[in-house]
Amino acid sequence: MNKKTLSTFILLQACVCLLVLPGNAMVTQPSETCFLIPRSQTNAPGQNSITTPVGLHNPLQTHHESPYFTYFTHTPSLQSQASKGTNEGNDWSNSGGNAQRNGQSETTGPLSADLLWSGAKSSIISWLPVTEGNRLFVIRQAGWPGSVNDSPVIAMDLSTGAMLWEQHIPYHTNDWTTWIAGVKNGHVYASRSGNGASVDDNLYCLDSETGEILWVSMDLIDAGPYDGVVFAPDGDPVIASFTDIWRINAEDGQTVWHSARVGSVSGSCGGAIYEDAFYIADVTGGGHIIVRYDLTTGQELYASPVMPGFTLQNTPMVGPDGTIYLSRTQNNPAVDYFYAFTDTGTSFIEKWHHACAWTTFSEFAVAPDGDVYCILPGPRIGKIDSNGSVTAESELIGNPEYTYLSPHFAVDADGTVYFSNGGFSDGKLTVFTNDLISLWNVSVPNINIGGPVLGDEGTLLVCGTGTTMHAYRTPKPSINISVASDKTKITATVTNIGERNATNLSWIITVSGGIFGRVNVSTTGMIPVLAVTETVHVTTERLIIGLGRITITVCVTCDEGVSETKDASGHIFLFFLFGVH
Repeated sequence: MNKKTLSTFILLQACVCLLVLPGNAMVTQPSETCFLIPRSQTNAPGQNSITTPVGLHNPLQTHHESPYFTYFTHTPSLQSQASKGTNEGNDWSNSGGNAQRNGQSETTGPLSADLLWSGAKSSIISWLPVTEGNRLFVIRQAGWPGSVNDSPVIAMDLSTGAMLWEQHIPYHTNDWTTWIAGVKNGHVYASRSGNGASVDDNLYCLDSETGEILWVSMDLIDAGPYDGVVFAPDGDPVIASFTDIWRINAEDGQTVWHSARVGSVSGSCGGAIYEDAFYIADVTGGGHIIVRYDLTTGQELYASPVMPGFTLQNTPMVGPDGTIYLSRTQNNPAVDYFYAFTDTGTSFIEKWHHACAWTTFSEFAVAPDGDVYCILPGPRIGKIDSNGSVTAESELIGNPEYTYLSPHFAVDADGTVYFSNGGFSDGKLTVFTNDLISLWNVSVPNINIGGPVLGDEGTLLVCGTGTTMHAYRTPKPSINISVASDKTKITATVTNIGERNATNLSWIITVSGGIFGRVNVSTTGMIPVLAVTETVHVTTERLIIGLGRITITVCVTCDEGVSETKDASGHIFLFFLFGVH
């Protein structure tokens, strides 16, 4: 064997030995593959053939004047049917924020009036904004009570306030103003129905990215903006109106089921979802009842004991534990109570009721600790625990001689309470601690149902009339990462390009790959404070040994809830690193 052959043989032996060293042992992790499986289009009650379940009545007729008479005007892409990568807990999908309408958000809102942006297209009425990801959707109304191009659906960038698109819902003679039902899985829902259930129109489904009309519902609905809409787990909108409930297929606009009900006052008859139940509040002899419907079939199941009273203009909501709440009020202290019920699966049991103030078109909220917020006489905001005892009260939130309120709540993950009185000239947003100590407030004349809304990255949104629209967000760090090598080590350059210092910034560099996956090295560390514009360099500590292509992942996270990941690749020959980018 000559010297050249011998050298080559020794080098190959060395490489094989290095690849099986204990320090570079291969770590195997299970592979995960996600597939989007479209929902079956068969065997759903009332779907396609529109077979009506026992006890339900037949669907209504499609609006004959609609230029979109064909049920399915556009085939949605798989991306538009999926969630498009949004975190549902950070979205405000509908009235009340979520399917339970309990005002809870998984994001953390601002503790001070940190204005992110302000201003929007002018509107003569303030309507509900909804959010999905970094987009908000809202009606900005130019004319009243309804005409061609009077009330477009507007899409805006939640971080900048820039308008992304607008879409006009077709106007038919005697139609009402356009209203947004909600947004879910890349679909924005809107209609011109309502006006106290006196106007029938189709439900329109728009693509959230482009505003394109994807489909028009097969049946007419007569719900309106104060009824609101909630979404089933698969994204189907469930719509409760004065005498009707519909579940509409989110994929094509066909009616899944339709059921009858008897609301108290038209225009404020919405419902709430919890697991496989849909709850509404109906009128009955001597007062009102909570009624449970089967979410899958639309079948009416059973009702609660009667809550005495005459009129009702609030919707129920459901807590995370399944407790059903209703503020049953009519401006009569003898019968104005906030109720809590347990659903046993076969019946309702009243847990407690507490005297409360008269409210209409309200959206209440549940705190992260399970207590519920309502309006007590005074009026004051009250926090009530699971036993029906008041644990905290706010300062006065209105004039005792003028008791009308239309309250709307949002509660963030830390328990901060965002409250609108729904007022006109005295419209106001107030922010409270979990125990109802006032933090800050801002005047929002004619706020109506225009918030508060908590969206992505803790963005707080409120809308008024004119060009009034305010977005608030607590400044946060923003981390930029670049990856390089210095022959034998991986170096990550970490820069804070945000508006706030990053505290307790944890980092990890992971290097893996090589022939047979023998390279598996990680280095961790923590930076107490990374100031705004500051840059630090972090490196791997131990010697990396291997052969072939490698993958580098750098992850950082800080106490402010910001995390960032940077992936790179390169090559290794023995302990030399090259081609890292």
